[in-house]
Amino acid sequence: MNNSDKEKYLQSKEDLREIQQFLLDLAERVVVEEKKFNLYPLDLLEIAKESAKYPENVLFQNITELYQEKWIVPGEPMTKNLVFDILDHRRIYTFILEHPGCDTLDVMNGVGISFRYALKNLETLFKFGFIRAHKYSQYFLYFPSFMPEEQDLIYCLTRNITIRQILRYLSERKAGITVSKMSQVLEKQEVLILRKLTQLTHAHIVRLIQNGMILKYKIADLDEGVLQDILNRYDK
Repeated sequence: MNNSDKEKYLQSKEDLREIQQFLLDLAERVVVEEKKFNLYPLDLLEIAKESAKYPENVLFQNITELYQEKWIVPGEPMTKNLVFDILDHRRIYTFILEHPGCDTLDVMNGVGISFRYALKNLETLFKFGFIRAHKYSQYFLYFPSFMPEEQDLIYCLTRNITIRQILRYLSERKAGITVSKMSQVLEKQEVLILRKLTQLTHAHIVRLIQNGMILKYKIADLDEGVLQDILNRYDK
């Protein structure tokens, strides 16, 4: 590998991520399969050099960073008090604090890391109880553990743009509104509006009011500040 290739690896953030993932996978294999728990930086360097995949100085630099950030701890597994010694754990946790109800792709794009790397970090934060995962549709959505779980569903539902439009419209009309009127205003089919309102009703976010033959929907007894905060984050 020539000097220009070495410079490319040193300068490319994406490639550095790949190198670090390669080293982490290698370290895990050595620890799990070979039971070499006291794996020190020079030990890992000697093993990694056999791959001839990256130049030695690049390997050493990344191995040093991995040990400094305590991804690999000789003689002991990662413990909870060490989780936030790792920069990306802090970055991901901060992102979740600011964007509760985010999924893995949100974290990947918001923090600027690969999907696999995001998932690996999320699993660590989940394992040590810093976050919880709520399965919604085909996805896992992540929340800080201290947040009330009863708020999870509203964060999940408001990921849908039609539901956000409905909630914004209802929040401006305290007396409630019919499905047909909402369909006209939002320019969406009544069957779609009704389906979303049914979801919101089951989640106790919206309630149905009957006045004779007329059925209207309105926001339920919900903290309007919480609702507006959730809706406003999509305006940013």
